[in-house]
Amino acid sequence: MKDLRKPRTIARIDPAILSAGERQLRQEIELLQGWITELETHPDRNSHEQALSIYRDMLSSRKDMLAALAQQNRSH
Repeated sequence: MKDLRKPRTIARIDPAILSAGERQLRQEIELLQGWITELETHPDRNSHEQALSIYRDMLSSRKDMLAALAQQNRSH
């Protein structure tokens, strides 16, 4: 079957905005890594497993976003 959808257009994003987004994500990644380390070394780690899972998911998401922004920045 032939694809009749219009081709996707990719918006051009100001490199300054991309750089600011990358900085913000790096800061969030650093913060999340700190929280994860703190919870992993907590004496009562088992009581923090849910928070650890959430923070790890957030960290993974931020890393994916950072990779996407870095790729977008390189293509400009």
